Amino acid sequence: MDFNGQQESAGWRWSLLISAIFLNICLPSLVLSYGVLWVHSLSSFEGPIWLGLITPSIFMVTYNLTQCWFREAADSWGGSVGYRVMATIGLLLVVSALLICAYIPYELQSIVYGIFCGLGFSLISAQMDAIIFETYDSHVVAVRGLCYCGQAIGLSIFPHILTALIDTYSYSLSHIVIAGIMLQSLVAIMYLNIDENIRRPASFSRYKDLSQSYMVYRNEVMESTYGTELQLHNLNDKSWKSPSDDQLHKVGEICDDGYVSETVTPPPSPEEKRRNIFGVDILPQIPEESEEESEEQYTKDTNNMRRLSVAIKRLSTLGDNIDGCITNQVRRDSQPEDSNKSFVEFLEVKYETVTPITDIRTERLLNSFSFRCQSAYLNARRKIWLPSYKMYRIRRRFTYLMYSVIDTFVKPLTRSLTCGKFYPALLLSFSRLSLLSISLVLLPMLASEVEPKISVLEMNFLMSLHGFTWLCFLICTPWLAQTPKRNYKYIVVLGLLISTASAFLLAADNNHDSYSIGCIVAGFGFGAVTSCWEGAIQDYVGARKWPKLHSALETISAFMLAVFLLALVFLIDVEKGLKLVMFILGIIFAVITMVWFAIACVAIYFTKVRTISLLSNS
Repeated sequence: MDFNGQQESAGWRWSLLISAIFLNICLPSLVLSYGVLWVHSLSSFEGPIWLGLITPSIFMVTYNLTQCWFREAADSWGGSVGYRVMATIGLLLVVSALLICAYIPYELQSIVYGIFCGLGFSLISAQMDAIIFETYDSHVVAVRGLCYCGQAIGLSIFPHILTALIDTYSYSLSHIVIAGIMLQSLVAIMYLNIDENIRRPASFSRYKDLSQSYMVYRNEVMESTYGTELQLHNLNDKSWKSPSDDQLHKVGEICDDGYVSETVTPPPSPEEKRRNIFGVDILPQIPEESEEESEEQYTKDTNNMRRLSVAIKRLSTLGDNIDGCITNQVRRDSQPEDSNKSFVEFLEVKYETVTPITDIRTERLLNSFSFRCQSAYLNARRKIWLPSYKMYRIRRRFTYLMYSVIDTFVKPLTRSLTCGKFYPALLLSFSRLSLLSISLVLLPMLASEVEPKISVLEMNFLMSLHGFTWLCFLICTPWLAQTPKRNYKYIVVLGLLISTASAFLLAADNNHDSYSIGCIVAGFGFGAVTSCWEGAIQDYVGARKWPKLHSALETISAFMLAVFLLALVFLIDVEKGLKLVMFILGIIFAVITMVWFAIACVAIYFTKVRTISLLSNS
């Protein structure tokens, strides 16, 4: 079956696609809708505002720091069961974190919620991405767009679900119900597997050269190709007694049973004569011997005979000695007591300074205090300076861990810092993380400062409106799938521009109308940035440099987000601190927009203006 036929038979695999969309509805809502959860926490416990801001940021920092590890290990974990097992472990981490948050003080919830939920979601996301990229070859962009649609649906639904749970139960006990809701995604995880019946052809494998060289030795390939290699034959059809009855060269003559075949050239064998393409017999080559070669051969034979005779003499001498030892051997237990005494006296006379050590003296020596101290000292020294196999295994694992850290973080970091294109890509990745963990969390908190104050039900409706606007942009996913990646940078510039305008609008809002417009505008900009940021960076840095910069881009942007949050902690508790934070965020978005606007202008000049001018001059 050709590759196109395999692709058509694979189809969309609706069970896998629906399970991926369902997982994107549930799990990302842990960070997308956390602002709604923290608004209810402020009304229940009256905790500091910065604690609610830092929780989703810890979530995103943990997610980005572990995603590069889990993404690399997903291939080795994969298989018919491996993806589901690791995704189940990630889900158990998420559920465990939510259950723990129900029984600990709210000051510790940010650490447990951020670290464990981020770790679990990172593990599930790595398995899901690996299966999507392995299953869908030509529909990856469309499938990822549908997953983003699932996140937008979750952002529209979960604020209302969280409010209903907190009103029905308390704030602490609502975490248990949320854990139960997340546990329902275990059914979707069971569908995360790869169809083993549908495989990519060898030409699409990462081991392309090795597979092509291996396929030369297969009969199926030799039937459709031309070469000097001969086909493999079954030796059971060969007649070893009568060559005339050999059936290897007969591939089906017209027989009585209707089997039709044709005669082919049999493979050459040592007992048959070989002929060239002109029909002339090829005789075997007989090497000619010279006088010098005969003399050298005679010298070698003479030396070998001498060595053999010497070896025989040594073996005979050794055999005589062994016979003498056996003959002179006397059993001591068959001799009388006088003979034993004489033997002992012989030893004492022979070795005057040495006396045999009896078992009693040996036991006394081993039980002595000095011997015990010496043996304890030697054992301690051996454990310190000569480690056992367990110590060796610990050192080997520690060395492997150090090399893994160097290969995952240090080498990509040093390689990325020398690339000039890395810094604009880093700014774009940081803007996406800021939109996820700062802007979305501050939206419900800003609703409490609007005059007249917005009710909780209306706030949930505006959050749903934010998700609905994001979903309206994702309707363009089929168009984005057909759009070349070189045009993604223009969509990213548009999204950054809209996000900057929404940040300034939310920072200056004083009434209900400006807040509502800010939510709608923020949803459109958020959808444009999150949908196209990865494709824009891939096109900007190049397809060859993207795998080298990807892990460094995630980790450094996570560290930048952590440092930025530490600076915001001192500003958010002041009067009108939320609006001040949104204003600072708008300034940062404006700087990033200017950088990528310059990149888009340069790209337009080299691809459009310069090409048109060259064509006009020619």
